[in-house]
Amino acid sequence: MPWHTFFDLIVVFAQSSLLALGGGTAVLAQIQMNTVNNYHWMRADQFVSIFAITQATPGPSMLIVSLIGYWAMAQHFPGHPFEAFTYGVIGMLVSTTATFLPSSLLAYYVGRWWEHFHASNWREPIEKGLSAVTVGLLFASATIVSNDAANGLNPVYSWVIILGTAGLLAFTKVSPLVLMGIAGVLGYMDLLAVPKAGH
Repeated sequence: MPWHTFFDLIVVFAQSSLLALGGGTAVLAQIQMNTVNNYHWMRADQFVSIFAITQATPGPSMLIVSLIGYWAMAQHFPGHPFEAFTYGVIGMLVSTTATFLPSSLLAYYVGRWWEHFHASNWREPIEKGLSAVTVGLLFASATIVSNDAANGLNPVYSWVIILGTAGLLAFTKVSPLVLMGIAGVLGYMDLLAVPKAGH
């Protein structure tokens, strides 16, 4: 058992869980920093890929932590598929529990305590302040994922797609699945790659 990774998963995702103001996506930047830069569980392009997979599948968007936990433990056993799968499942369960259990307990107890101050004058300013922090966290997460997604691709085309997608989702009712399908076709046709020298 790679115990160091086991306990690192608990620390990383429990900490992120307690800071997830406005939802798990708000701490995506912190999760990316720990996963890619601090603990080197995967590369930046792998992180973007599993983020895209978890966004495209049904269920909570934070299921990305399950895949990170799986991969962080499984990679200790190259060439041993049974051990990789077994410890990968353990990592998945650990990271998922560490993500959802602390935040659930915190939300339950803080919610009950917060109701005692429904008539307080400082309740509304605190809520507005936390809302502003949430917007900042979401913006940071979006920026980091966008930068990683655009890495290695034609910068003009990739940023046009990123900003165009954000605008369409914000101001129209177009389905995200349609946009993902279009981007997938463009990627499959290799239209987003960095131009080769001489072309």
